[in-house]
Amino acid sequence: MNRRTFLKISGCTAAAAAQQNILVAAPRTLPAIPSLTDLASVRMQHSYMDLFNLPISMNDWGYAQTVKSVSAVSAIAFPPYACCGMPDIPWSPGFLTTCELFVNDRFVAISDDPTEAVTYQWFPHCVVREQIVEELHLRTTLFLPPRQRAVMQRIEIRNLSAHSRTFTLRFDMRAAAACKTTAWFTNLPGEGDNLISWNAAHGRITWSAQHSPAAAAQGIHPPADALIAGKMLQYHLSLAPGAVRELHFVCAVASTATEAEAMHDRLQTNFAAAQQQNQQRFEQLLQAAYTPGNSEFSGYLPRLQTDSEALWNLWQNGLRNLLSARRNSPDSAYGPTLLTLSGHVLPTLSFPWDTSLTSLSLALLDPEPLRNLVEVWFQRDMHRHLATDYISGEAIGPWYAVNDMAIVRCSRDYLRITGDFAWLDKTIAGKTVLDYLIDHATYWKQLVGRNGLADYGGISNLLEVVSTYVHQVAGMNAGNVSSMRFVAALLDRRGRNSEAAQLRAQATDLAARINRILYVKGAGWWRAGQPDGSFNEVRHCYDFLAVLDNMSQDLSAIQKQEMAHFFWSQLASKKWMRALATSDPDATWNVRPDHSCLGAYAAWPPECAKGLFKVDDPARIAPWLAEVARAGNQGPIGQAHFVEDVMPPLKGGAYKSSNDAPYIEDWCAIAGGAFIDMTIESIFGVEPTLYNGVHAAPRLAAFDPNARLVGLRYQGNSYTLAQSGIKQSS
Repeated sequence: MNRRTFLKISGCTAAAAAQQNILVAAPRTLPAIPSLTDLASVRMQHSYMDLFNLPISMNDWGYAQTVKSVSAVSAIAFPPYACCGMPDIPWSPGFLTTCELFVNDRFVAISDDPTEAVTYQWFPHCVVREQIVEELHLRTTLFLPPRQRAVMQRIEIRNLSAHSRTFTLRFDMRAAAACKTTAWFTNLPGEGDNLISWNAAHGRITWSAQHSPAAAAQGIHPPADALIAGKMLQYHLSLAPGAVRELHFVCAVASTATEAEAMHDRLQTNFAAAQQQNQQRFEQLLQAAYTPGNSEFSGYLPRLQTDSEALWNLWQNGLRNLLSARRNSPDSAYGPTLLTLSGHVLPTLSFPWDTSLTSLSLALLDPEPLRNLVEVWFQRDMHRHLATDYISGEAIGPWYAVNDMAIVRCSRDYLRITGDFAWLDKTIAGKTVLDYLIDHATYWKQLVGRNGLADYGGISNLLEVVSTYVHQVAGMNAGNVSSMRFVAALLDRRGRNSEAAQLRAQATDLAARINRILYVKGAGWWRAGQPDGSFNEVRHCYDFLAVLDNMSQDLSAIQKQEMAHFFWSQLASKKWMRALATSDPDATWNVRPDHSCLGAYAAWPPECAKGLFKVDDPARIAPWLAEVARAGNQGPIGQAHFVEDVMPPLKGGAYKSSNDAPYIEDWCAIAGGAFIDMTIESIFGVEPTLYNGVHAAPRLAAFDPNARLVGLRYQGNSYTLAQSGIKQSS
């Protein structure tokens, strides 16, 4: 189903949904500033045993994740506070769930009846779930009130039968409240021995941690008729035909039980107002994202004006992911920041790699957090770690080989968009920013091994799931070529011409070595040099996209043709792409779909498209991108999506990969913002230079020759893009 079909929901459905207090899409043109409904997912129906990625609801401070249920919630994270994480007990069950529903003593999430499957719909500000059980229509709306450590849910029960009904509802409540101020690496903490207290008058249960300052107060109002087994809220309800009963769930998390209980009671009293404030908050964020001088972001995005569904969908894919990545928590060690993944696997981390894949969009929308992250990375030893944790401020994990290139790329995009060249002279921990950039651009020389190429180590330093992509790899070495050329431009501007010339010469020499030693002639893919002098041929997309991004001018016309043929023949699928060709000898090593033959990471399709625009006909690229864009019909682009011969498309879009093992992919990734980067740089052909202005060579004919990009910010001025080119706005 395409976007217009989805928006044209029947009047009957719209009327019914209006009664249930949710947003419904109405027929309309494609707006330059989308509404919350415009960005909503399709309605996704799943049974308990289906493999799918569970939607998340969020606010500025944290998030909560749905589970396979119409009402239950898990992974409530307001770092450093957590609720329903993984309790530290023997034989831990893993992530706990709370607010799980039983109807007449039946655990209704478990059913083999397809008519009882749960329907999920994600909106930027909430998640709506529905289920029909025993002639009861159950609908929940999950949301997080603005700037509070709380999760709220409207629960509606409608009697669909022609007769009055009397029935029992039970809600199973759990917590494992915990506070962890040291680095969060994987998953959410949980204490398994919380002290539990029940207050019948206020209809809430409170869990108090014994080993950290944390508490969670949870309740459903109106208060339950009884508490069963110390943790289940029980209701006896009677409903006339067509009648609706509404209940309100609140989970409030704080450092003390007193604070959590007070928050719970306040939110229950003002439930409707909190829900309205939540919607208004997200509407405000959408407007702010496109408004110069707004109070939410340190920049803003240009407005896309188009009648092309494909182009519009590509842009909105990026927007959903950028909005999902922002964190403005009072507990952040370094202020407002950009989170790499939204989900319960890596809930507090910012990776240079993923951030750099959408650094142009971030430099436009929110340059200050981007610059701040780069400064944090300067001060941590990012030659030993892969990310930083915004709660502790610490760097964690093993080293990612891409870090030098990624940090330089973030800095380059910040500088060329903002024109803040004074930043280069800022002293941080005894060194100027320019000195840090020189160090990152030339660090590869400390890794040089055989053949004069940098050796980037083992599988943990690189793609993690491709055992042959190790040591001297083309993509990472190519990053050094562009990094040195970028720093050379900075040095030239400072009059350090001899140093700049030396870096350029080294970049050209390195590019020649990469081509001569690592390219597989006639094939279109690359090989990885090993310490013993042997080579592993690897048919992975990363070398394809990274080489084209960082040193396309050093490739021959024949190489470009061969690389394009390799992509179309072995990586592209109709709806998405494979990160690794099925013909690769390592295809069976690991099936995690972000880097395997089962699918591809969020940024790989737009990054590969950027490369294709340099070597192939836009008329060939556009139809593929139109199909790729449909993956956003499930909400934000996931950490990975499956190709369609692994999982059938969901209503036309490549199926979002699951968090279940062995796939372990989170709900969304900041790198999905690369869809906006690609739209600006490749489709509109924008080239924002450091010192020589902004230029454009649009390739709009295959998408929408009448499309415009209005309000592109570049070094203090605003520009409009169209098929005819670029001009400064009046």
